[in-house]
Amino acid sequence: MANIINLVPVTETQLNGKLQQTVSAKDLHNYLNVGNDFLTWIKGRIKEYGLINNDDFLIIDSSEFRNQSTNNEQQIKWTSERGGDRKSTDYILTIGTAKVLAMIENNEKSRAIRKYFIRCEQHFKEIEPVIQKKELKRLKARIEVANYTRPMRDALTLQRLSQGKKTKTYHYTNEFNMINGIVLGMSAKDFRKAHNITGDIRDYLNEQQLNHLAYLEKSNITLIDMGWDYEKRKPELIKLSKSYMIRLLGDEALCP
Repeated sequence: MANIINLVPVTETQLNGKLQQTVSAKDLHNYLNVGNDFLTWIKGRIKEYGLINNDDFLIIDSSEFRNQSTNNEQQIKWTSERGGDRKSTDYILTIGTAKVLAMIENNEKSRAIRKYFIRCEQHFKEIEPVIQKKELKRLKARIEVANYTRPMRDALTLQRLSQGKKTKTYHYTNEFNMINGIVLGMSAKDFRKAHNITGDIRDYLNEQQLNHLAYLEKSNITLIDMGWDYEKRKPELIKLSKSYMIRLLGDEALCP
């Protein structure tokens, strides 16, 4: 069993809006010693069994597939290859899909790894209530940060209106990028590119990141209402962010 664990590690990935157990198709292909080359094999199985992208599997541009988080929030670590190197393409399979592909091979190794996947599923069901509780806390944080988004936009609009200035889209974008940059170290555009995602980045952030954003948005509203301009607010928000993180680390240290 230890050999299987090392050769085909199971991790957890956000797929189709849900945290799921997943494996690298390349790792599975190597373990099963399938005769065909990897891309011929995986594309053939996808077509033959009608597997659906972003439901049964997703495609990444790197074979490097590992846990990036110390907070039990797993994601895919990938790096894009300029020119689309075929060797860099991997398919990340749900554990259910991996079980099906293993069963098809119908040999001793495939039966062994199928049992391994079943045990992983059973373990996942045992810890699922903990995951659900954690996800509910994350959802609460997501709602809180959303509650400050509109008021912050309105506060900026009113401030500029009082100065006889129009507010354009990029003014809002600058505001959110400032706060994203303080919390994440990058803009929303760069975050999407780094993590190969689309849509609102806040749907992909963890509870701590969302709470941090909510705190800074709330603080920013106060500073805007005080009449502070962007250049004055930014360093103040950085100071407030550092104080927030120090308090957070202190609270965590006090927890048993």
